[in-house]
Amino acid sequence: MRQRVVLLTRQTAKQTFVARYGSEGQTKFAMAQSVRGRSDFAKAEVEDTAQSRAVARIRKAMPSDMKLAEIDRGMVAQFLFEPHDLVVAVGQDGLVANAGKYLDGQPIVGVNPDPETIDGALLAFTVDTFVASLSEVLNDRRPVREATLAQAQTTDGQVLRGLNDIFVGVVTHQSARYRIRFGQAEEVQSSSGLVVSTGTGSTGWLKSLRGAEAQFDPAAEELHFVVREAWPGRGFGATIVEGRVTPSEPLQIESRMEGTIFADGIEADAVRFDAGVSVTIAPAERRVRLVV
Repeated sequence: MRQRVVLLTRQTAKQTFVARYGSEGQTKFAMAQSVRGRSDFAKAEVEDTAQSRAVARIRKAMPSDMKLAEIDRGMVAQFLFEPHDLVVAVGQDGLVANAGKYLDGQPIVGVNPDPETIDGALLAFTVDTFVASLSEVLNDRRPVREATLAQAQTTDGQVLRGLNDIFVGVVTHQSARYRIRFGQAEEVQSSSGLVVSTGTGSTGWLKSLRGAEAQFDPAAEELHFVVREAWPGRGFGATIVEGRVTPSEPLQIESRMEGTIFADGIEADAVRFDAGVSVTIAPAERRVRLVV
């Protein structure tokens, strides 16, 4: 049996509003001043109630001797996960993606607190089905689906992983400038940045760039990259614009900009990618283990 359950949630929109205005009463008053504000607060209350009820039911269903740790998404990067933990993420897909890249073999369960409003590809369970399957989950008797992580490692010692994708570029409207090396080819490029996607993420950003044919198996030990709007101007090439990245054929980029690298759309977790620094991107050795 698993030795500890780590129950993971994120701050709801209602909690964010209340933190901004100071109290629930002040929040209601401030947001009631506009039709949109009233609508936003009503939706936030529904979301908050659904998450609170889901967490309460999961807590109640836990065996009395099971250790339980509850953390917010903002604590994931600093939290010390233990080898025999089971991570239960209650929320949207992004919560599973955010936690999964920090795990090293621990299984993770995605629980959808409100299937009527949340459509989560990584959320294999509703609250009802999770509670009904709890004994099987805690005793590792449920199937596990593995998913490949993308990993970016820079020459100045930074490592970043993503379950969906990794972006390399700049966050302003300026062009990204860098030298790209892939296979036997290399060139200096000016573009709107690069997206390197896993199979899990191929239904998202990659699909929007290349269409439905871009989708591939989340378990495949490969990544696909796309260069956004490469500009074939003087001194810049635009021939290396997409490719399949494997452990034996990684993607290498040398920065010629004040750049950034972030994963899964979370700019707050970005690492700097300044001129002179190089990054190697390939499938990570560790994989995310999704309980289904």
